[in-house]
Formats: sequence, C-alpha cells, structure tokens
Amino acid sequence: MRTIWDMAAPVHNGVVTCEFGVAGRHGPHPGRDYRAAHGTPVRATLAGVVVRVEGDEVVVESNAIWHVYGHLTEFAVRRGDTVETGDRLGLAVGPNLHYEERTNPYRPGDHRSPQFDLHPNARLPS
Repeated sequence: MRTIWDMAAPVHNGVVTCEFGVAGRHGPHPGRDYRAAHGTPVRATLAGVVVRVEGDEVVVESNAIWHVYGHLTEFAVRRGDTVETGDRLGLAVGPNLHYEERTNPYRPGDHRSPQFDLHPNARLPS
C-alpha cells in the first residue's frame, strides 16, 4: 500500500490553478493544473516506466495507472526508461503543468480524479 511519502507533487511548492472536473469550454477538466513558470522542473509523482514521450507530454505507467504530464519541454526521459518518485521528467513550458491519471484502457475519457500528486508541498486554491 502506498503512503503519502511514496508520492510527490509534480512541481516543487505546487499551487493548483485548475482542479479536476471544473467545467470549462471543452467540458470538465480531465486533470489538475499546477502553476509552473517556464523552465520549472517537472518530477514523477510515482515510480514507474515511461510509456510515451510525445509532443509536449510524458506518460509514466505505475501500477496500471497512466500518469500524464502535459506542457513539457527539454525531456529528461525516453520511452522505456524506469523512473523513481521525484525523478525529473522535463521542464514546464509554462505558465502551467497539466497532470492527470488515466485507467485502463488509457483513452482520454478514461481519466479519474488525480490521487497520487498531492503532497504536503502542494497547495490548493482557496
């Protein structure tokens, strides 16, 4: 069983700017957005295997959950790499980092409310 110490926020001192499920012009938001200036290091929330590095996105599979990190550049990983919790995946393009969790079969509609990214150093909007 995972504990809070087995996971990490994807950005240091992360501030959530948009929560999962918030209504937007394209429907409910499928993940959680964090404020992340250009060049902010983005880190793995859980250990796993990198299954995709494409466009501005890195996907890490951990325990049959896809952890999707969007709006990245200067990738520090490649497909097939094994990452540990807190390993750097790349840098944020800015002004935010998009993080979501998808369940099998991992299509865009198979997202769930993120459970593995909140850590004591992450602050929710008031």
